Parts: sequence; structure tokens; C-alpha cells
Amino acid sequence: MELLDHIYWKQKREFALPSDRYESWVVFAVEEGIFRYEIGEHAGEAGFADLVVCPPGIPFVRETVTPLTFHYIQFAGDGGSPLPSGLLHLNDTKRLVSNYAYLRQLAEDSSPEARAWKSHLVADLWQLYHMESREAAGLRKFTEDALMAEAAAAISAQAWEPLSLLDTARNLGLSPVQLTRRFREAFGETPSSYLKSLRLAKARTLLKDSELTLAQIAERCGYENGFYLSRVFTKTSGMSPAEYRKRHRV
Repeated sequence: MELLDHIYWKQKREFALPSDRYESWVVFAVEEGIFRYEIGEHAGEAGFADLVVCPPGIPFVRETVTPLTFHYIQFAGDGGSPLPSGLLHLNDTKRLVSNYAYLRQLAEDSSPEARAWKSHLVADLWQLYHMESREAAGLRKFTEDALMAEAAAAISAQAWEPLSLLDTARNLGLSPVQLTRRFREAFGETPSSYLKSLRLAKARTLLKDSELTLAQIAERCGYENGFYLSRVFTKTSGMSPAEYRKRHRV
């Protein structure tokens, strides 16, 4: 991977841009605000700690929802990208905020030394994503039942969004009862308990490593609100999110 360009700026008004097709890989890394995006078949909204990755030649449409602060990064993938396309989320917000702050300081500096530092900081974003992905992989399931492996992958991919296990079952050609029984046979737990373990693992990471409020953490972990997350967390962990954060903060 080679950094081609890094530009930082604030967009204070709402805007909509026509579909662009870039010649290199492009990343929109959001510091503040929210914007909607469409990248080929991928569509959604991105906010703080989100990276939106667009491959070369793919239509990319975006529109601000709120005033936006973001980093625009171009890089060469050297035959491929170190990141998948679409929306990626980073959990280590302390490290992320620090990298963003240094990138802001260097944004207008085009000297070789500044370029080397920017390349290092951008590469650290990729490293952070891969480290968090590797940690999450420890929660992934393995089974010889190919359909249940597909079910676990689908749940994992959508764990941070409102997820209907009924729809998951239907997409696999199963009834909810069939999915639950077969998933338990494959993994020793139900689909709902697996989903809860994924969400609570992410909640614990954010409680330890970020300054996000409980409501913000709930939103990033697929829960409706902070009150519901607190109830589930306390019942599962035997302590409240606030107590967990107090005990585990460095």
C-alpha cells in the first residue's frame, strides 16, 4: 500500500455530489458528523470512527446529513487493498483521535518528512483495523455444517445493526425453530446468545478504550438505547457498565 494523497477539511453545509469513479483507492475517515454513501451495492450512513472505503472505478455517491469533518485519503493498493470496500468501524477511539490530530497538523505540509509521517499514521489506521478484526475472529464459529457456518457469518456481519433472526432464518430457507435447533447442535448455543456475545464483547472494548457515552456505545453495538444495553450488560456481567468501565480503565 502506498499513500498517494491526504486532504483534510471541514464541510459546514449540506451537499450532495454526483457519482464519482476514482482511479485509486479512496477512504473517507469521519471525525465528526454523519454522511450517507453509496458504493456500488453498498449503502448506509457513516459517522465518527467510521472508514468508508471505495475501490477504483466503482461509483461513489455521498451526501452530508450533518456538518462534517473528515479525512480524504487516496492510496495505491499495489494489486489489492489492505481493506475491504464499504463501511468499516474502529473501536480504539483514543488511538484514532490521536492519529487524526496528527494528520490535521500535517495536512498542509507537503515536505518529504511530513509525507513520511502521514504515510505512517494512515498505515496505523489499517493496522488498527486488522488488529481489531483479528481479535473479533476469536469469537467466530467453526462447524462442519456449512449452512450454520453461513448463519454465524451472517449474524457476525450484521451484529452492530438492528438484526432480525427471523429474517436470517428465512434467508437460509429455515424456520426460526429449525435455525435455533440446528445452530445449537453446531455450536452449543442459540443464535440469539451468539449475537449477544458479539455485542457485549464490543461493548466491553468500548467501555475500556473510549470516552463514548453509554447511549453512543449502545448505538455502535446494535442495541436500541443505553438503558437496554445496561440491563443486558448488568444481567450478563454481574456489574453495571459504569462499574465495569471504572474497574478496567487504565
